[in-house]
Amino acid sequence: MMPMNANATNAHRVPIIAAASLLFLGLGGVVFYGWLRFGSSIVLALDESGLSWCF
Repeated sequence: MMPMNANATNAHRVPIIAAASLLFLGLGGVVFYGWLRFGSSIVLALDESGLSWCF
């Protein structure tokens, strides 16, 4: 059995996990916006250099 204070010692993990999740969600949003904004330029640049086949 776990000691009674096991929940208290793990309680600090919830805000850390929530903050990390929000950070990664925000980063994913920025990356997605960048892809929407500059995706065609990225593909054209890859096509000009011959790297679009591995993309």
